[in-house]
Amino acid sequence: IELLSAPELIAERIYPITARAAAGRLPLVVGPHDALLDARLPRFGEAGRQRSAFGLLQDYLNAADTALWGIASNGLLLRLVRDNASLTRPAWIEADLERIFGEDRFADFSLLWLLIHNSRFGKPGQPPEHCALEAWREASREEGTRAREQLRGGVEASLLALGQGFLSRPENEALRSALARGELSSMAYFEQLLRLVYRLIFLLTIEERSLLHPPGSDPAAIELYRDAYALRRLRERARRRRAWDRHCDQWEGLKPVWAGLAEGQPLLALPALGGLFARDQCPYLDTAALGNADLLMTMFKLGWMQSDGSLVRINWRDMGPEEFGSVYESLLELVPEIAADGRQFRFAGMDESKGNARKTSGSYYTPDSLVQELLDSALEPVIRERTQALTDPAAIEAVLLSISVCDPACGSGHFLLGAARRIAQHLARVRAGGTPSGDDFRHALRDVIGHCIYGVDRNPMALELARTSLWLEAMTPDKPLGFLDHHLQCGDALLGVLDPKILAHGIPSAAFSELSGDDKAVASALKKRNTVELASFHRAIAAENLFRSAGPLTGIASIEALADDDLSAIASKQRAWQQAAAQARSSLPAQLADVFVAAFLLPKRKALEARIPTSQDLWQLGEQGHIDADNLTAARAVCADNRVFHWWLAFPQVAAQGGFNVMLGNPPWEMLQLDPQEFFAATAPSVAKAPHMAARDKLIASLRFELPHLYDQYISAVRATEAAQAFVHDSGR
Repeated sequence: IELLSAPELIAERIYPITARAAAGRLPLVVGPHDALLDARLPRFGEAGRQRSAFGLLQDYLNAADTALWGIASNGLLLRLVRDNASLTRPAWIEADLERIFGEDRFADFSLLWLLIHNSRFGKPGQPPEHCALEAWREASREEGTRAREQLRGGVEASLLALGQGFLSRPENEALRSALARGELSSMAYFEQLLRLVYRLIFLLTIEERSLLHPPGSDPAAIELYRDAYALRRLRERARRRRAWDRHCDQWEGLKPVWAGLAEGQPLLALPALGGLFARDQCPYLDTAALGNADLLMTMFKLGWMQSDGSLVRINWRDMGPEEFGSVYESLLELVPEIAADGRQFRFAGMDESKGNARKTSGSYYTPDSLVQELLDSALEPVIRERTQALTDPAAIEAVLLSISVCDPACGSGHFLLGAARRIAQHLARVRAGGTPSGDDFRHALRDVIGHCIYGVDRNPMALELARTSLWLEAMTPDKPLGFLDHHLQCGDALLGVLDPKILAHGIPSAAFSELSGDDKAVASALKKRNTVELASFHRAIAAENLFRSAGPLTGIASIEALADDDLSAIASKQRAWQQAAAQARSSLPAQLADVFVAAFLLPKRKALEARIPTSQDLWQLGEQGHIDADNLTAARAVCADNRVFHWWLAFPQVAAQGGFNVMLGNPPWEMLQLDPQEFFAATAPSVAKAPHMAARDKLIASLRFELPHLYDQYISAVRATEAAQAFVHDSGR
């Protein structure tokens, strides 16, 4: 070991490393025995800023090209640390030296010795990545990729176990009756099952990350929770098949946990998180019964996987966006079905249906390496440009929290989470005046997600998972899960009015072109009428005249200023958002935008001809504030069915600032078209499996007489796709 007499200097920054070992390849930082490795001390800082022993080592490894691994110790604890930019998942392994030597833990000592032996850090003269530790790490990454594939199947199996388990219990007659009456649809039931699985994943993760109980909680309450209520207890029990009985006591034991996380429970040291755990998230399931066998099957599928013939515990502590993206892909492939008597739950077509939802919703998962490249090129320059001239920490913080980032097809939130982490890293460092702790970062991340992050997606399941992923990453036990509904919204980012000025020029005549299923004569007559209407106007109505009733939009913008630091504040914010959003949806600007888009979407058929709006209807609505009620209803209904999304109405606070500062996401490389194979995969497998296009077209034509309802659904889907194409190409947006 070589003691260093002077700090190292890298890129004009000072790193007072204590020593070097392994022929100079292993930096060491030694802290005082009476201070934690995460405690900030002046001796490890620079320029008046304090830094912890661990923080110093992590910063050094991130900055230096000569080392990937290092060791920090205070004599009682030892951490083996790796180069790592993430603040949410520190890359280190910790050994309790005091317990190892005080309790004669020879096996633990042997493992530590094998792990940090001099030979593990490579040979002199070789690049730092050429070492045993890096080889082991790469092997673990490959194992994680294989685990990700099993995780998909585990989530699907857990949903099946829960879905069937609730329906099978004799006590759940109210649930079955609600399904039979249509009070609860099969999709709504599936969504509650999803939220329950998200709850289980969320709780498993924060238990393993030691984030569940607030600081200063009663130790007796924490012990009671761990011994009698924790999910890790159920996960261990799930390994023993003899425990898979038909009693319901394990599920009943979870109900106080859900209630405690909804509103707080001091007896179990549970914080009031709300959000995913709120009582309105799974109302039918929270009051239902569930057998131990079904619950433990679920815990087994979520907690364990097979590897080389043996059971391996799934490490939820270190799950990242890749794993949640894998879950997301799996969920998009599932189409729930419930038998007429409400006693059987399954997924339609099983394997045959896979791929349909992902294709029709335009949802695809992006590897993390590509996300990081995009953040480097798109987000970081904006952060630098806005902060480089500032020196006051308060001013820098305000600027960082004013940056708006949006993913218009956010999926499971991979891009959004990456962007939030980047901004939060800058914010946490500014607030800490140096290297932040994990708690500092999570608090910064919560603020960034609440102020800076926006997402849109056509698939509501995607938004559920994105919200859960963001909540999980920014989880702090001293605050509830933040309110995100006003920032994560469901809709088709390509289908809707982007800028209201477009409406002042009327509806393009291309909106009335003949599409699949249309009546040629009706389409032609509408196009001629609209063309005459456009020509008859010698001036375009000024946009401000069309939008003199835009007042309700200011209600949404005011939501941003409301706090969400406790459950009562979140409830107030949610009520304010629901009221403002309802006003915006019923406002004249929303009606005008829907009428404009509906001209493209409504089928041009004789029965509907009187309901299809033209430019005269648009201008009449703008000037007089009304048109025929049935026509307006038809326009708004078709827009709701197609999840039309008007950007300036959904995010008026952003529109008022000139738009988003950064747009992130996949490029629109997918074609706007409907694949018959995927459409019929679950409903008519014989069509999907046809050997070639001609045979498939013949089978589809035969459906017109054999299954007219399915044929009409297909034609409607084809027309909706063509209408979206027409809108994108010809709306003038």
